[in-house]
Amino acid sequence: MTTSSSPRPRGRPTQQRRSAEKQQAMRAAAAQLLIDRGPDAVTHRQVAAAAGLPQGSASYYFPNAEGLFLAAVEEAEKVRVAGAHAYADALRRRTRSPATTARLLIEALYAPHLEPDVVPLRLAPMLEATRTPSTAAAMADAWPHLLAALRKVLDASGYSAIADDDIVQLRLLADAALLYATTAGSDDAIDYAVERLARLITQLS
Repeated sequence: MTTSSSPRPRGRPTQQRRSAEKQQAMRAAAAQLLIDRGPDAVTHRQVAAAAGLPQGSASYYFPNAEGLFLAAVEEAEKVRVAGAHAYADALRRRTRSPATTARLLIEALYAPHLEPDVVPLRLAPMLEATRTPSTAAAMADAWPHLLAALRKVLDASGYSAIADDDIVQLRLLADAALLYATTAGSDDAIDYAVERLARLITQLS
């Protein structure tokens, strides 16, 4: 007598897939809010609305604000890294001036888009994120990938001779110059950082 196996429950893979899709939609929405509007925009209500889902879904998948913000940082860094490499890969290889190259480095570093309010909107929240172990880990994971994108920008602009260790200095100077531009009396943080970065590129060339 042949016995048939127990029927597999139907719908479970679909439910699991839908659940995963909802969670990813909220992660992506949280990341975009973080990039475009800063940390204050990363709330359960705004993330759910941006993802096109009920607010209860955000609270279900991310029960507390800390977990939601961690998801936003992790996903935002992925977006940033992907944007940096896409930006660098799109550059045509030609010799560029130190100033032009410096601006390209900053634009790649703050992909997917560099805005005049980059300091309060992007840099300050990123520095704050390094103070919490969980979000700091996400930032650390992105670090080598961002350096690799900067390497591509330098190679495409005629600065292949600049050593990898020096790229770290360029990356650190970019953040520091943006952060302290106002303290130094500059009205344009990006132009101030470009000028400082260009000087270092000239010294390293």
